[in-house]
Amino acid sequence: MDKAIAAVPKFGERISLFTKKLRLAQYADGSIYDYRLKISQAVLYLNKLPDDFTQADIDSYLSMLLDRNRYSISHFKHTVFGLKDYYKVMGLKEPKGLVLPKVRKAKRLPRVLSQDQVARLIHMCDLYDKALLSTIYDCALRVSEACSLKWDDISFERQQLFVYQGKGKKDRIVPISGQLLILLRIFKKRFPSDDFVFKTHGRGVAPQPIKPGYVRVILKNALTKACYDRSITIHALRHSAASHLLENGESLLNVQKRLGHVRLTTTMVYLHVADIEPMKYVRLIDTIFPPKR
Repeated sequence: MDKAIAAVPKFGERISLFTKKLRLAQYADGSIYDYRLKISQAVLYLNKLPDDFTQADIDSYLSMLLDRNRYSISHFKHTVFGLKDYYKVMGLKEPKGLVLPKVRKAKRLPRVLSQDQVARLIHMCDLYDKALLSTIYDCALRVSEACSLKWDDISFERQQLFVYQGKGKKDRIVPISGQLLILLRIFKKRFPSDDFVFKTHGRGVAPQPIKPGYVRVILKNALTKACYDRSITIHALRHSAASHLLENGESLLNVQKRLGHVRLTTTMVYLHVADIEPMKYVRLIDTIFPPKR
């Protein structure tokens, strides 16, 4: 962003106003950071304010993103969404003919680990990493939810975990395993804290709440120890949890609630990757008129 402001000085004032408007609209911090970054990259490439982008400018820039192999479809998608929101929240009239292309999402199934693979991954970890990855998996948490988890959010008596203001500013309550609660009691004695459950514990540095990047490093180390593919992401633990819940007989509606999905169709994708035993055929007449013995 600094480079973009240096190239187009007026951009500094515009991006500051854009940021304020996004915060007033209660956008997530991650979305604000991402949109600012993507718009700054476009400004640096085109050497003009987003307010002055023409259809030809946008077509040229987006074509460049698609042509270069080092840019993912996710990078392209967030650039489009960032530009759309810039024009929207800044109250700008789009120039005639300025049409941002629709983003076609690749229909990919989530990548999941088997239950044995998750068990091996967790088993290979030390206490801190074991507690962190086990909590993410057992409660099907997003990485941001794990980073913001506090001890007050865990009810040892009710065996429940409270997710405060998850994605979409929604709260939810999820069950937590008894074995994990035993592990967390041990963890708390070793890593005491009055607020956040998971904090950095480096030498000479005051403990701070962990960041998503810190969690990803922990996962990479665990994948290396377990001799697994290091391209597996932390979100794969959440995907795996959802699939394993279905495999163990949890209803689809309960899985939806535990994951905090707004739409059931989002949860239904796990039906394609869960290894569920086929049910026996139901004979309706035999059900309502059971044979007499």
